[in-house]
Order: sequence, then C-alpha cells, then structure tokens
Amino acid sequence: MNHPPVPVVLALFAAALIAAAEAPANPAAAPAPAPTLSAPTLEDTSWLLAAYRVGDALVEVTAGAPPARFQLAGGRIAGSPGCNRLGGGYTLDGDRLSFDANLASTMMACPEPLMQQEQAVAAALVKVAAYRLDGELLEFADASGQPLLRFLRLKPAPLVGQVWQLQGYNTGKQAIASALKGTEINLEFRDDGTLGGSDGCNRYMSGYTLEGETLTIGPVATTRMACKGPQGAAEQARAYAAALGTVRGYRIDGGELTLLNGEGSVAIRLRAAAPVVVPAPGPTQSSEPVVQSVPAQP
Repeated sequence: MNHPPVPVVLALFAAALIAAAEAPANPAAAPAPAPTLSAPTLEDTSWLLAAYRVGDALVEVTAGAPPARFQLAGGRIAGSPGCNRLGGGYTLDGDRLSFDANLASTMMACPEPLMQQEQAVAAALVKVAAYRLDGELLEFADASGQPLLRFLRLKPAPLVGQVWQLQGYNTGKQAIASALKGTEINLEFRDDGTLGGSDGCNRYMSGYTLEGETLTIGPVATTRMACKGPQGAAEQARAYAAALGTVRGYRIDGGELTLLNGEGSVAIRLRAAAPVVVPAPGPTQSSEPVVQSVPAQP
C-alpha cells in the first residue's frame, strides 16, 4: 500500500501544495505489529544495566544517564556502560561465564558519576564467574555467588508511536557522522502513514510506506525558521533530510533503530527517547541491598 505525504500537512508549508489537499486520501498505514517476546536467553538478547556493585551493595545506574545496554552473541560482548563503548570476548559453559581480562573500550571523557559507573562495571566484568537468569532479570556473579551486575531485559521498541532521537547519519560520503553537540534531531512515525519531528533547526513532516521490513519515506517538507542551532546545524539538517530520502528498510535492536539505504548500509541511526524495559517478575533470588546513585551532571 502506498502513502504519499498527507496533503493537509504539506499545505501548511507551501501554497503551491494546496491543490494536493483535494486529492482523495489513501487508507492509513497499518501500525507495525508489536514484537512478540519469547523467553529471554543470555545470548542474543538486549540487556539494560540496572545496578552494579560498589563495596558491599548494589548501586542503581546513574540517574538521567544514557541507557547502559549490552548484548552477548557468538563469544563477544558489546555495549556501553553509559558513555563509552565496550567490547571483547567471553567464555560460556553451562551457567559458568567469564570475560576476557583485556576488554576494549573507547576513551571519551564523561561526567564524574558516569566515569565512576563505567570503572565499577569494568572492574566487575573481570570478576564474573557465573550468571543467573530469572525470567526477565539477569545477574552476573563472582566465584562466591555474590551479585556483581544486574540487568533487565530491553524490549524491542515499536517503530510507530515512539520518539526516536538521532545518534548518527550517513553523510553521503561513505561516512557516518554523529549528531552535533547542542542539537536535538528526532523522528516519530505515526499510524496514519505520516512522520515528523525536529531537524535541529525546523519542524519537518513527510509520508512513509511500510511493507514488512521495507520502508520508504516521501519528500520532506519543513518550516522555514532561521536556524538558531550551533555552527553547522543547518548543514546537518540538510544532510539528515537527504539521508531520509535514501531509506529503503529498517531494523530495531532493543531501543535502537537503524534506517537502511537501498544497499543495506546505515542511512540513519536513532535511539528510543526512553528505553522500553521488561520489569523483573516479582521477588528475585538475591536479597542484596540496592542503593540509589547520584544524578548525572550535565
């Protein structure tokens, strides 16, 4: 089914499009079906860090920080303790689990509460000797069975009805650029076949067609306000709009949405504004105290 941009919406942006408002409306796009969740396994599941050990207690993740997500697959762990990216190997034998001592990490500077969290997570990973999986809750424990890290399952976010925030976009020059600091670009797919958001300078709107995993986006219309963002924001907005026009597919991994171009390469990377987690089912095996951490500073 095809969904050209909704005429009434586009008419707001240009008088030349008024005639389009008289065209018959097509049936609304069917919302993307909600993902069916099977029983989680340690591997090939997205996990959201909930708490980490400091001294004799488990401490909640830093309030207001970016989600600390991890995934284990094929003997490799990949994810972020909250700021930097982390990756490396692991060994799994039944319920026994251990990680390489030389896990690799990027070296970006982070606010102090996040740095403390990242250091604690890195120190805990090298002590892991086993894991426990209780419904939607995962714990890594040391050789004595003491919990070191606690995770909740990260539920795949639906494409429609979710606000997605830009993480990076294809510049058209075989490179992925990160969103400029001080700009906020977002995207929301609606169940009537339209989409919209902010490109960091203006509001934009368009239509989209969704058939299975095939996704195409129509011409983008924007308001014409002067861009008040940082230097380069207007150029970023134009490059983002161009990348939207190349989209031919998508995939969702936990709270991350990747829009793909016709070659199957990344066109745009986005992250759900708030991670969708599956709550732990009732009391857990561990009676470890959990204390709340200090909020992250800007």
